[in-house]
Amino acid sequence: MAEQAAGVPQSERAASSSAGAAPAKHPSGAAPVSARDWRLDFWRGLAIVFIFWNHTVDNVMSWLTTKNFGVSDSAELFVFLSGFAMASMFTGKFLDRPIMAIPYGVQRAFSLYLHHITAFVVIATLAVLYREYAGSSVMERDLFVRPFLVATETVLPKLATLGYLPPLLDILPLYIILTLMIGVLFAAFRDRWAFYVGFAVVVWSWAQISGATLSSYPDTRLWTFNPFAWQAVFLSGFAAFLARGEAWFRDLMAAPATIALSITIVIVAFIAAAPWATLGLYEWRPLRIITDIADKANASPVRLAHFLAMAHLASLFVRRESRLGSTFLGRSMVLIGRQSLPLFVLSTVFAAASHGVFDWFGHGAAVQIAFSLGGAAILIALAFATEELRTTKRVSPPRPSAPRPEPAAAKPQTPTATAPSAVPEAR
Repeated sequence: MAEQAAGVPQSERAASSSAGAAPAKHPSGAAPVSARDWRLDFWRGLAIVFIFWNHTVDNVMSWLTTKNFGVSDSAELFVFLSGFAMASMFTGKFLDRPIMAIPYGVQRAFSLYLHHITAFVVIATLAVLYREYAGSSVMERDLFVRPFLVATETVLPKLATLGYLPPLLDILPLYIILTLMIGVLFAAFRDRWAFYVGFAVVVWSWAQISGATLSSYPDTRLWTFNPFAWQAVFLSGFAAFLARGEAWFRDLMAAPATIALSITIVIVAFIAAAPWATLGLYEWRPLRIITDIADKANASPVRLAHFLAMAHLASLFVRRESRLGSTFLGRSMVLIGRQSLPLFVLSTVFAAASHGVFDWFGHGAAVQIAFSLGGAAILIALAFATEELRTTKRVSPPRPSAPRPEPAAAKPQTPTATAPSAVPEAR
């Protein structure tokens, strides 16, 4: 799920990149605004591809993602980076007029809402077409589309009010609520990162104690991502951006003890995930208690700690000056990340279509790999095409200049009868 963050205004980017010029600090004391970091788009693009593979039914390619090697997955990555990118845009655009973050949040949430409804209509259409063509209702059943087709009058209002969330269509509704929330919070808190952390902890704790969440049709189903809990993941990304320029934050990230702690968390989470269990070694899972308490729906702090540890190590080993960004893989992920919203929606449609593709062609490993790589290739191609269209300058053909009038030939001046004489008449 996800949002396409706006970049820093061109004038500020130019000022920050001038040779020998120190970046000016905002009057409010916020960290100086710098050019957009390509790593933000790279990780977000990679998260979209990983989410696509993870959502593709029983896909062998999901073994290349992080979900099998720890207690968190690409959902934390996507939501955290969305908060980070939103903070980048808000501080560059609304810091002097924070109240404008509220109408922007409403506008952005409405755009997400339209993408969500469009995705459902496309997926439901594919399910109906597959039933008509193949005589199989597997897509309608697996994607929970059948209730909408059978009881449209009952389900349609719930779809419109986000009370009906079929599988694969649960991230954008979460992001809609988070976008509305952050507009209000930024108008109140501006760039004070501690306020966002305090708000996140209080609301998350209340959700854990009270069990507060949102339900989906039928009422016994709950949201896959409890927004009262997952706001902590989003706001942790938002606060991380705001605090990143402070000396204590940089010192903390570079401290050997912090690095050692992150490495330890990643190793412990790997042992807890026990990827070797798929090979039949079910008994050798000494830390299974960690996976048992790693509740995804309610954003378990165990999952968040694991993700933050991985993010910390990734920021250390993949530097901004790394050559990874100039490789084909790096460039592809960056461009997907820049078009995160439409390509995320498209990847969701691809994942839904996998139910019909695997039902028709079989569920062999070759089919899974071909479908997964083919879908990723389409996302990459569309990302490159969109970037090319964005950067291509529309040069209009030069307008033909009007022909210059030829100088008129000199004519002898002939006095007319009505023209007065310039010289007095001699008498």
